[in-house]
Amino acid sequence: MGLPEAADFARNFAVMVRVQGPDPKGLKMRNHAFHHYNSGKTMLSASGTIFPASNFCNLESSDTVLVLTAASVIEPFLLQQYRENPSKDKPRLVPGVQIDILMEDKSMMDGNMEALPWLSAELLKMVNIPQSSAAVQSLIEASCGSLENSWEVGWSLASHSRGPQNVLEGSRAQVQQSPFLGNWSTVRMESSNPNLMGQSATRIALLAIPSKFSSNFPKLQTSIPKRGDLLLAMGSPFGILSPLHFFNNISVGSVGNTYPPSSSTRSLLMADIRCLPGMEGSPVFSEHARFIGLLTRPLRQKVSGTEVQMVIPWEAVASACSDLLQDDLHSKKIDYNNGNLNTVGNMLSKDRILPQPVSPIEDAMNSICLITSDDGSWASGVLLNKQGLVLTNAHLLEPWRFGKTAANGDRIDKLAGYQLMCGHTNHRNIRVRLDFMDPWMWSDAKIVYISKGPMDIALLQLEIVPHQLCPIVVDIDCPSPGSKAYVIGHGLFGPRCDFRPSACLGVIAKVIEATRSPHNSSEQFPAMLETTAAVHPGSSGGAVVNSNGHMIGLVTSNAKHGGGTVIPHLNFSIPCAALEPILKFSKDMQDITILEELEKPNEHLSSVWALMPPLYPKPDPVPDIQKFPIEENIKGTTKGSRFAKFIADRNELLNKTDERGMARSSFTNDLIIPSKL
Repeated sequence: MGLPEAADFARNFAVMVRVQGPDPKGLKMRNHAFHHYNSGKTMLSASGTIFPASNFCNLESSDTVLVLTAASVIEPFLLQQYRENPSKDKPRLVPGVQIDILMEDKSMMDGNMEALPWLSAELLKMVNIPQSSAAVQSLIEASCGSLENSWEVGWSLASHSRGPQNVLEGSRAQVQQSPFLGNWSTVRMESSNPNLMGQSATRIALLAIPSKFSSNFPKLQTSIPKRGDLLLAMGSPFGILSPLHFFNNISVGSVGNTYPPSSSTRSLLMADIRCLPGMEGSPVFSEHARFIGLLTRPLRQKVSGTEVQMVIPWEAVASACSDLLQDDLHSKKIDYNNGNLNTVGNMLSKDRILPQPVSPIEDAMNSICLITSDDGSWASGVLLNKQGLVLTNAHLLEPWRFGKTAANGDRIDKLAGYQLMCGHTNHRNIRVRLDFMDPWMWSDAKIVYISKGPMDIALLQLEIVPHQLCPIVVDIDCPSPGSKAYVIGHGLFGPRCDFRPSACLGVIAKVIEATRSPHNSSEQFPAMLETTAAVHPGSSGGAVVNSNGHMIGLVTSNAKHGGGTVIPHLNFSIPCAALEPILKFSKDMQDITILEELEKPNEHLSSVWALMPPLYPKPDPVPDIQKFPIEENIKGTTKGSRFAKFIADRNELLNKTDERGMARSSFTNDLIIPSKL
């Protein structure tokens, strides 16, 4: 089954949830990026997942169809006592509030907005998901004390606005943004308590609609996803603006990471998938149309604004909901299969969870390690052999990269222009964490090699080398543009979060080639990979791998143009074909002179990594025009002699030292380049 078929299957379970009610002070829409506000009434929307209660709890008979959505769209309309304690059994809404559900229907194709088949829904429960809430809390607490890496929950487009002063009266939708130009505001949490933030991020609402649709649903199968697995989410971003345009849109990505990292039972998934406000509550499926869980609001890094989409796995939802539903559904006189509800929801019976082999991406992750230094920074590295040689980026080791001596005065041997660090203790303590081990292991590392050339390359050697190292499998063949590319590294989540490497999915956008020799332009080799996979802070030094899990490139930091401008949504990596000297050296680690190839001057390669066009060759010198006679009295002379005198006077002026710092130069032969002031 491909993605088009999986999308068709997902349409059976994806709905849009609309909530509208009185809001005389215009406070209900705060913390929501998109809404309608008209004559004291506010309308909000989110996405939802629908299926029969019998499918949820394995009931023998049921006339109830359930809809699961994010609690954040319902909570503004709860009575005050239920907002303060949303876990109460029977939540009550403010009088006059109405909840409606929009399902996929053929009648929507005619574009008639007035005839959309909205169905009235009843609020059953507000449910906390303890397992997922604890996972979010763990992430937030791990970042406490570090403003740069701290997290909060919610869409970056949501507003802090507390009143209707920024709201347009009328039926059109309003996008609330920060009044500060260039800054998007974040969701304002009721409390900075990590526990409450975790609950708010993962709380869901259970709704019920009439039973006439209960026979229209196909059977669901579920699966437990792994890092790198493809995901498909179907929801309604900005749905309140125009359901005709935004209802049941598709977003595709992959599982970036899972929590807890070393357990087969997942309580939280981090998805490398681009979603927009209004998609919270969307059903998430695998590429084979197996149900994964519910999309919720993202984690957002406070300083950088980077959003990480979160998915609540189905087993965590079922575990939290099944027992809570018992009283409500008993009141509707439903047979509970002798009153026995499986604590994780019988929908997840063993015959419905299909075993999955270890993916090639998971295998490749065993070769990725975490590198830290005692200044608090971290990055990624790639294990090249079983002797403990680690490949990473040179910019992580700047104190030693360009200095004539080591940062602490230790000896540096120079061979053919590159630096070889010879048996010394580093000025900064460098440690490497081997993530494939359970529990993982830390080892100090020594610097073996730092490139001073255009490519951002360094080598480390583990001081403790375990027997079961998993070196990466390398593919030096040039990848094809359009082929899948996974960036694997420790982006965003540092050593305090106890996460294993994350995977971000993209494609090879382009392969840039360079010449090995300035005298032989026909000798081309891949010098740079452009990929669309996300590269987050901390991913530097990680691996770019193909669908087979083979390394095709080394991750570098986000490239910048010569002027310092970051290139967004496009990331650059060093192809393995350009790393051949490193790969040859890693085989026996005896002949260090192999690395000399990386240090040879190559203006073409340097221009590629500077994101600048190659320098044009200098033009041939022009004839010395001063040899023509110049008459003192130029009146009546030819045009040529007058021009020659002008050139002579100009050269004499330019050859003098310019008080403003202008470089001396011959006007006829060289460019005049002003020096920096």
